Amino acid sequence: MKSKALALAAVLAAGAVFVHPTAAFAGTYTPEAACAKETGRSGWTHVRDNKRAVKTGGSTYGYVYLMWNRSLQKNCVAVIKTSYVGTPTFTQAVLKFEDGAAYRDPGQLTAKKYKYFAAAAGYGKGKCVKYEGYISDTRVDFALASGKRTTWGNCG
Repeated sequence: MKSKALALAAVLAAGAVFVHPTAAFAGTYTPEAACAKETGRSGWTHVRDNKRAVKTGGSTYGYVYLMWNRSLQKNCVAVIKTSYVGTPTFTQAVLKFEDGAAYRDPGQLTAKKYKYFAAAAGYGKGKCVKYEGYISDTRVDFALASGKRTTWGNCG
C-alpha cells in the first residue's frame, strides 16, 4: 500500500511539472534581467509609475516595465510575457523620449518573435519618457495586447 501511495505521489508531482512547465520559466524572467541582457550591465531599478498590464479585452498577456540604471544614465523598457511563455510571438518594447527619440525592440513589431521578453534601452538623463509594450497571441491573424503610459514622466 505504501508503494502505491509513493507511486501516485510521484505521478502527480511529475504531472504538475509537465502540465505547467512555462510557469517555472516565467518566474526566471524579470525586468531587471531583461534590461541587463539588453545592455550587458546590471544595476537596473524600478522607478515611480513603472508598470502597466499588456492587455487585449479582458486578457492580460504580460506586463511592461520602465527601469532606470543610474551608472549608465539609461532608461529601459521591458515587456515580460505571462501568456504564451516559451512560445515565439510578436513582442515589442518601446521607449519614447520627449525630444522625439525612440528605441524599439524589435524595430518593427512583426520583425521578430520572442519567447519570454523584449527590452529596449536608451540614454535618458534629463529626459522625460513614455513607454509601451505589445504582445501578440499565436494565431495567424493575431490579436495584439498593449500596455502603455501615455503621459510624459520620469524626467531623470
